[in-house]
Amino acid sequence: MTNWRDNMPLLEQLMTYERIGLITDMDGTVSPIVPIPSDAKPTERNRELLQQLNQELALVAVVSGRAVADVRQRVDLPELTYAGNHGLERWHNGGVELAPQAKPYRANLEEAMHQIKEMMPDGMWVEDKEATLSVHYRDTENPTETAEHYHSHFEEIAVSNDLKLFQGRMIFELRPPLNVDKGTIFKQLVEENALDSALYIGDDTTDADALKMAQHLREESICYSVSIGVASAETPDIVTASSDVMVEGVSGVESFLGWLLESVSAS
Repeated sequence: MTNWRDNMPLLEQLMTYERIGLITDMDGTVSPIVPIPSDAKPTERNRELLQQLNQELALVAVVSGRAVADVRQRVDLPELTYAGNHGLERWHNGGVELAPQAKPYRANLEEAMHQIKEMMPDGMWVEDKEATLSVHYRDTENPTETAEHYHSHFEEIAVSNDLKLFQGRMIFELRPPLNVDKGTIFKQLVEENALDSALYIGDDTTDADALKMAQHLREESICYSVSIGVASAETPDIVTASSDVMVEGVSGVESFLGWLLESVSAS
């Protein structure tokens, strides 16, 4: 694992480009992980830095697995760009814009939710995010055993309803079987905003698609993009493996964004 301060040449090269973009996850990145997801919000320092960076960069965007209206409300910076449900939703012209190809799967999600609720143990609950479902199990008696026991059951439910199952930090997710994820939305934002260089910051399994996409775009000379993982006791191995450099927790994100603001202001 390479700490970001130990690879400054990689990061300093970002400043040599004119149109720089910052795309970040929310939970576990600019916002601490909390036992109750509805309590989550960015730290005041990260929120302040995102606001200031938005005045300096070509793009500052938040990409989340949360519903886009939810993440926009929690970050509470209307001037930023927002994508939710792993890219299936965008905030556009004052409202939620759902990817058209996701709309036909609403009935499938409702049926899957009904089947899951019939077998849920104490401490498990389903979050209906319209375009996707999140099944939270952090509050079950033994989360590790719960995940092992229910994975195959939820896989069967996903397959029978023509959905795809994903596993993140203390959650299962059911999504439409579409080629849309944080990696595809990262690339889309780079293209839409004609970015010359870009950063992606994330901490969970679902962020790995964007972290890997950042590396791919740089290697293919499409955009000089850098992937930054957020280290914690629960960081999945795939995040570390997909990141160019790491920061230590949400406080580490604050330190990194502070350096980024100072650097772009100076340049």
